[in-house]
Formats: sequence, structure tokens, C-alpha cells
Amino acid sequence: QKIEQKVNLDTKFSQIFEKNINTDNNTKTEQSNVENLLNFLSNNKFGINNNILDSINKDSIIEFRGFRMKAEVAAKFMELEKMIKQYFPGREITITSGMDGQHMPNSAHYRGEALDFVVEPLTQEESKIVEKLAEKAGFKVYNEYIYDSPYKTGPHMHIQLP
Repeated sequence: QKIEQKVNLDTKFSQIFEKNINTDNNTKTEQSNVENLLNFLSNNKFGINNNILDSINKDSIIEFRGFRMKAEVAAKFMELEKMIKQYFPGREITITSGMDGQHMPNSAHYRGEALDFVVEPLTQEESKIVEKLAEKAGFKVYNEYIYDSPYKTGPHMHIQLP
């Protein structure tokens, strides 16, 4: 029965996910479907492997919460977001940049391998905890709550695939 459920889920996933990769005109409904599906997969229902990246093409460029990035970044960010919410309940977590915007030359942003986000409110001391959580989620981190960069637009966390 678990195999049948996995096949059905794979079919459903393909139908939803394939609509959303490498497109510029995604609707809010389609984006919600992708995020719901990523959440569903990460909750390990129906005997699915915990690693949701096993079920998706992690190099596909998708639109996630209004920003373009690789599916792997979105999936890992969702795991990071869960950790942050457990540590800092009630805090607002907002993605501020994906492949868009101005970044350093050759930035991982332009390859879809990075995103910037803020946690509000967040002190500099608390940002060190978020930095460690991001590393635990599998990201390389640059903490722009504490450190400056030439393209800094304000306090935020830069995370990218290693």
C-alpha cells in the first residue's frame, strides 16, 4: 500500500511541480500548490523518505514566495524556517531576495543558489543563533545583521548552497 501511495504522490507531485519549473508566469495558486507539496513531502507522510530533495529535481528553477531560486534552496529554507520558528516563536520570517536584485559579481544569487531573508524582530546576538541554525540546515551563511558587504541594503541573513 505504501508503494501505491508513493506512486500516486509522485504523479501528483509531477503534475504540480512540472507546471512551476522554469516559468515566469506562475499564479499564486500554483505557487501555493508547490509550497504545500514541499510541506507535505517534508512531513514524511505515506512512508516517504525524510529527504524531500530525493523527490524533486533540486536544480530546477522555481518561483518560491515571489522569488526565483533552485528548488533545493526553497526546500532547505523551509526546513530552516521550521527551526527558526521553534527557537523564536511568533517571529516574522521574510525572504527579501532570490535571483533578483543587485548582488556581488558572480554571486550565487544569479545561479539561483542563494537567498536573503530577515527575521523580525531580531537582535545581533539572536542573529548568531539564526546563523548556526542556517548552517545546521546545510547552508553557507553570511550574517549581514553583524557584518557589512558592498551591496548590503540593510540587516539580513544571506544563505547559499555550499
